[in-house]
Amino acid sequence: MGGRMAGPLGLAALGAFLVADIVLVGLAVRSTAAVPTGSAGKDRPAADSGVSAGGAATPTTGGTDSAPAAAPTSLTAAPLTVGLVAVDDHTAWRFDTGNCADGGSTVAVTDDGGKTWQPRVAPFDVTVRLRVRDNGSAFAIGADGDCRARFRQSDDQAQDWDTSVAVPGVWYRDPKDAAVVGTEARTKAKPCDSAGVVDLAVDDDSATALCGDGTILASRAGREWSLEATVDGALAIALAGDRTLALVTVPECAGLAVVDAAKPEEVRGCAPADLEAVSAGQLALAGKGATVWVAAGSAVLRSSGDLAEWTTAG
Repeated sequence: MGGRMAGPLGLAALGAFLVADIVLVGLAVRSTAAVPTGSAGKDRPAADSGVSAGGAATPTTGGTDSAPAAAPTSLTAAPLTVGLVAVDDHTAWRFDTGNCADGGSTVAVTDDGGKTWQPRVAPFDVTVRLRVRDNGSAFAIGADGDCRARFRQSDDQAQDWDTSVAVPGVWYRDPKDAAVVGTEARTKAKPCDSAGVVDLAVDDDSATALCGDGTILASRAGREWSLEATVDGALAIALAGDRTLALVTVPECAGLAVVDAAKPEEVRGCAPADLEAVSAGQLALAGKGATVWVAAGSAVLRSSGDLAEWTTAG
């Protein structure tokens, strides 16, 4: 074949072949630069549309419109070690539960929307529930060194507490066993079977338990529990009127998302909490009227109305 390509005619043919080869390589490179399947422009939501891929409006977190939401920090559901009690639009109580081995429970109260917090006397070494009445009096469920659940009351906003007595018929998470709930019928229940109860929300009619797998169960007396909803990744819950709210982490919220358990795919608001400083269980959620309070580690955030605007509450 080498003999047949000799001479000027052979050189010209070889040159034409090389030019055609270069053109074909260029076309191949351009074709491999196309958008991969599944991410073509028409399949992606518009960057400035304010609409997520699922069609729900993406909530704002107080940042600039062009700033993308940070990816959520991975938090796993764990029995809460922080509690919040919303009294009204301006007043809330916050407490750290402590634990039976080391104690450490603390209580603080704000009456100015969270601008300042006043420390109060903790009722027990371990505090698992606080209930604040309309007149400012309160009761607490907790335990001291023996880790046996007891009951105390205060008539002066936790400045002092009465002598502890046996727990009456009220709801509470057992300080000794995270899987056990004390009930209004003075019995013990395990709504989440042997798994720990992540959170327990109580109103005048019933109690609602959040399990580690996201199931939310309700009961009137503790003997039977019915499935209310399932919110994957739920970290805390709160009863707000006829709704059950839950805290989750989602990509469109740079912090914590507040969702209605009945429609968990719709984000109601984004609380811009710094989750890098928060460990599992260091969260709480409370609501009163149109106001929602969120505790994340040592920080407390507060929002009213449509939950679009949040302030750091002290």
